[in-house]
Amino acid sequence: MKVIFLDIDGVLNSRAYDRKRNRNEQTDIDETRLPLVKEIIERTGAEIVLSSTWREHWSQDISKCDSDGEYITRTFKKFGLEIYDKTPDIGRYAERRDEINCWLEAHPSEVDSFVIIDDYRYGWKELNANFVKTNPNLGLGLEQEHVEKAVEILLTGGNV
Repeated sequence: MKVIFLDIDGVLNSRAYDRKRNRNEQTDIDETRLPLVKEIIERTGAEIVLSSTWREHWSQDISKCDSDGEYITRTFKKFGLEIYDKTPDIGRYAERRDEINCWLEAHPSEVDSFVIIDDYRYGWKELNANFVKTNPNLGLGLEQEHVEKAVEILLTGGNV
């Protein structure tokens, strides 16, 4: 299985988007970014694993989601996207790298390759070769150049 560890803030939104979005509705996700996620999946067959702090709101069982989790599921579904899983919460001070490693360790024989799409350098260390950094400050978050890099990492096997 190929896996996309997906962040939301800074990947599926940006400062430019925040300036124009409707704040009277739940519009935290810039829906123009989701076709790019879909392109990665269509080209690689990858599954989405939420690594964002938004994962706290999401569950595979929609009845266990709060309104934010329902919003994520509903918004992804509009584009034919489904979330496969989420990284575990391993403590308040855990780094995202540790949460991803924990997920990978729990699925050792399932993962062929993976990519991490995030907007912040969390000190990825041994995962750096699998990391695609977006720029929500000067860019739009996820953009075509990130899609190309993510696809390349997923198709060449990454550093599993």
